[in-house]
Amino acid sequence: MTDPTLLRPQPEWLSPNELLLDPGNPSLAGHEFALEEQDRILEWLWKNKSVNELVDSIVASGFWQHEELFASREKGRLVVVEGNRRLAAVKVLTDASLRARLRLRDFGPLNPEVQASLEKLPVLIRPRQEIWEFIGFKHVNGPQEWDSIAKAQYIYRVRKEFGVELPTIARTIGDRHDTVARLYSGYLVLKQAQDLNLFDPDDCYRKKLPFSHLWTALGYSNVRTFLGVDSERLLQPDPVPHEKLEDLQTLLLWLFGSQRREIRPIVDRQNPDLRHLVEALGNPKGIQILRADLPLAAAFEASLGDERLFQDALIEAEHNLREAKRFVATGYHGEEHLLETSANVETLAKSLRREIGWS
Repeated sequence: MTDPTLLRPQPEWLSPNELLLDPGNPSLAGHEFALEEQDRILEWLWKNKSVNELVDSIVASGFWQHEELFASREKGRLVVVEGNRRLAAVKVLTDASLRARLRLRDFGPLNPEVQASLEKLPVLIRPRQEIWEFIGFKHVNGPQEWDSIAKAQYIYRVRKEFGVELPTIARTIGDRHDTVARLYSGYLVLKQAQDLNLFDPDDCYRKKLPFSHLWTALGYSNVRTFLGVDSERLLQPDPVPHEKLEDLQTLLLWLFGSQRREIRPIVDRQNPDLRHLVEALGNPKGIQILRADLPLAAAFEASLGDERLFQDALIEAEHNLREAKRFVATGYHGEEHLLETSANVETLAKSLRREIGWS
């Protein structure tokens, strides 16, 4: 039998100085870097992607050489497509001038065995289009998931640069819940807003852009109608029509807020905030209240209408009374104010029955 290790592509062992960080790395999603801006890329990874934790791990036990880096040869240079955080950690440990430029602390003399493990790194060199399946499974739907905007950007790049259809991407990475299509459509909408200077991810009110708010919202018909799109159009470049661009900018402000303008987003969490926003966008009165910068709760309530509000309030009142009855034996000890509250409840209930036509 053939030795299976002979069938596996063998890595090349290269100095970290021969390898470049990838400005197209999906972990940098929403941020533009040129290949020449290696220091800026590393600085961003250090500040935002916990490279310091990898540094500490390498200092303790050396570089784990069983997990190769993947690199693509582009214009005569080797760009690491998979393993940028690990490469960044190695560069920090092996380049004193880099640490000085970025004002990072010195880690002191390394253990000789650790030092030896950093001199040459295992690198599999392949064209990007041959690497995407491995990276997609690992980071989009696999054991080391990226955040949602990084996943979306990667899906966009595979679709645009390699011409891979969305169903093929989904099937390859094991997506059975239309997540690939939803992430892709969300990224197209966000990219359109960025390209037209309607939104800047760096201006997001929170430190980290909650991209999931957008692609989740686009799954609701009320939001699609507000933006003038349908499911098919959402999969095309620049999906939001020109006459709806102002509404797109407004929606992104509601979802993400603005640091520069000191505007908090009205959506804090998807449940219940995003659900309430979706409900409000289905009613002209709800939209009017939102545009007037009134609270989301007011817009949500207005969108429901008096009939729905009455039904919900009555059902909730019954539920609360049943809960009170459960605990009366152990929770009531003769307090006068509770007795008065009970009498008020009885009076209100009788009045309500008369108003809805009961005898």
